[in-house]
Amino acid sequence: MKTITETEAPARKRRWLRPLIITLSVLLVLALGGLGAAGWYFSGQVLNVVHEDDKYSLTVAAVDDTTVTLPRSATTEKPGTWGLQWEDGQAVLGEVVASDDETVTRTLDTVLFGDLTEGTEARIDKWTFRDDPESGLGLDYENVDVPTDLGDMPAWLVPGESDTWVITVHGHNASPAETLRGVGIYSDLGYPVLAVTYRNDEGAPAAPTGLHSLGEYESDDVVAAVDYALANGAKDVILHGWSMGGAIVATAYRELDDTSAVKGLVFDSPVMDWNSTLDMQAADRDVVAPITWAAKRIIEFRADLDLDDLDQRNFTDEFDVPMLLFVDTDDETVDHTATLDFADALDPDRTTVVKTASGHTASWNEDPAAYTEALESYLGTL
Repeated sequence: MKTITETEAPARKRRWLRPLIITLSVLLVLALGGLGAAGWYFSGQVLNVVHEDDKYSLTVAAVDDTTVTLPRSATTEKPGTWGLQWEDGQAVLGEVVASDDETVTRTLDTVLFGDLTEGTEARIDKWTFRDDPESGLGLDYENVDVPTDLGDMPAWLVPGESDTWVITVHGHNASPAETLRGVGIYSDLGYPVLAVTYRNDEGAPAAPTGLHSLGEYESDDVVAAVDYALANGAKDVILHGWSMGGAIVATAYRELDDTSAVKGLVFDSPVMDWNSTLDMQAADRDVVAPITWAAKRIIEFRADLDLDDLDQRNFTDEFDVPMLLFVDTDDETVDHTATLDFADALDPDRTTVVKTASGHTASWNEDPAAYTEALESYLGTL
C-alpha cells in the first residue's frame, strides 16, 4: 500500500499540471504571435512602398490677386514660405498677413499653374514647387536615364556652367520634386543638377524585395548616379540628401571606390540613425518596447540589412569631406539628436550645422533666404 500511494501522488500532480502547462504554452504562443504580428505591421509602415498624396483637407475661403485665406490650423499659420497644392494646380504662399479665430490670410506669391478660386479643395505643400523644374521653377531640363544594376533610373538634368554637378536625393516615399527647393538655388549659382530617382520610385525599377531598404541598397543607385555624372562631363559632385535621402547619400559616400570625386555633402533633416528614429516614432505612437524590438528585427530580416550599419555615427572617421547639415529641432519624423551627435564627431573646421524649428525637412520653408545664404556660404568654402 505504501508503494502504491507514493506512485499515485506524483501521477495526480502531473495530471493537474498538464492543463496549466498547456494553457501557459498557448498563452506564450499567442503572446509571441501577437508580438510578431504587431512587429510585422510596424515594419510595413517603414518598408512598404506607398505613392499616395495626402488628402485635400483645406477649403479656400477667399482668394484675390495677392492673398489667399484658409482655415486656421497649426499648418496654415506656420511662418515662412509654403506651397498650396490642389488638383491640377500649385501656388506658392508667403507670410501670414492676417488671422482670426477661424481663418488665416497669407500672401499669394505666385500661382505656378492651375486656377485657384474660392471653394477649392487644397493642402499645404512643404515641397512648395511642382511638378518638375520647368513648371515649378521655370528651368529648362532634360529627362535622362541613369544606368544601374536594376535597370535605368529616370532623372532630371538641369544644365549649368560649372564642372561640379549637384546630385539631389529625395526621401522616403517621395519624388525628385521634393528637392526642387534646392535645385533652384544650385541652378542660380551655375551648377548642373541631377535630381535622381532610385529603386521603387514611380517610373524606376523595383527592388528585388519590392521594399525600401532605408539606404542600404538605394545607395547603389546613387553611386551609379555619381558614375553617370563623371561620365557625362562632371569633374566632381556634391551630394544633397533630404530625410531618408540623407541616409542614402551617407551610405553611398561610404561605398564609393574613390571618395575624392565628392566635393561636398549636404544633408537636410537626414536619418543618421534608424534605431533611434524608429524608437522615437514608436514612442510617439505609444508602441511598447517589445513590439519596437520585434519590428526592428523583422525590418532587418525583410530588407536584408543591419540597422547598426546604417547608424552613420559608427563611421564618422570615413567622412573626410566638408559637410553642411540642416537640422530641425522640431522634427517629429527623424531623431535629430543623432544628427547632432554625428556632426559633433566630425572635424569642426569642415562641418557646418544650421538649426531651424519648423518641422521635418522644413528648413528652407522657415526662411528661404537664410537657407540660400547658408548654402551659398558653404559652397564658397569648397
